[in-house]
Amino acid sequence: MKKSTLMKLALTMVAIFVMVGAQAQTYPAAIQDPAHANALNYVVPTETTYQTTGLGLTLYVAPDPVYSPLYNGVGVVGINASSAWRWVYGVDFLTGTLIKDWTVLQNYAAIPAGTLPAAGSTLNVWAAERQSGACADNIGKNHVITVLPVPSATLDGANTAAAWSVAAANEFYRCGEGYVDDLTLNFAEAGVIAPYNRYAYTITATVAGYDATGVEVVAAVPSLPHGISVGAADATFVLSGSTVVIPANMDYVQDGGVDVRTKYVFTLATVASKTSTLSHYRAGVANAFYAEAGANDIVTYWLNLPPVTGPIYHIPNNFAL
Repeated sequence: MKKSTLMKLALTMVAIFVMVGAQAQTYPAAIQDPAHANALNYVVPTETTYQTTGLGLTLYVAPDPVYSPLYNGVGVVGINASSAWRWVYGVDFLTGTLIKDWTVLQNYAAIPAGTLPAAGSTLNVWAAERQSGACADNIGKNHVITVLPVPSATLDGANTAAAWSVAAANEFYRCGEGYVDDLTLNFAEAGVIAPYNRYAYTITATVAGYDATGVEVVAAVPSLPHGISVGAADATFVLSGSTVVIPANMDYVQDGGVDVRTKYVFTLATVASKTSTLSHYRAGVANAFYAEAGANDIVTYWLNLPPVTGPIYHIPNNFAL
């Protein structure tokens, strides 16, 4: 074989090794999520994970591409049969508390809700790979989970343009019917940061009728046209401090065909946040709103009947003295 031919062959082999080496040092752009129809939901984090208290989650780690060069993030395809991982939490990998011991072909770990600390705290999770009983990464990689409290909120009547008289805290009245007002929602979720401070909610409404002495004459019933629901989706989440207009005029109810003094009660029934919604998703459970309906979640409006002035009386001119 000619020297030039040998040289070309050698250069070709070097190029092949270089290409293989380059491929061996890459990680998949995303890892498959079997809990959600195998979507490629897991990506390399650029920030801490915010998770609502009471909800666990699963983390994945990419295999060493030198040992698993064909791994593409889809199931166990391309994972070296001898690759095993161990997961702990704590200050470092060597001294951390065990979450999941060395397990081959399982580059993931479920972090139970009970393992997460209290709201307002963080959990430092570590993972390391091992190729044999004596060949393991003793440093590993870590990821921080910050635990947030469940979202809560208060509801206030805005008394837009001072159109209502104030009877008490969040209790308003005026004469007549056909009126609305803005309701203001203030949410709380300690530790959340923008742009994740977004919220969803449900406001229920009831209507009842009363006589002039304050006795209920028309029992309270749900007033569906006045209820408000904002779903948990990016397009509908709102910021704290947002206002929403009551969606229908408040009108009198009738007792026996006659208008009576009417009471509307708006109650902030449930709330959710962008973080709590995503936390349910990570936990693999159906999303759930959190119950409210406390004393700070109720706004009352009274529609009073304008009095009808009676006739004026006098002593008639033909009064017999």
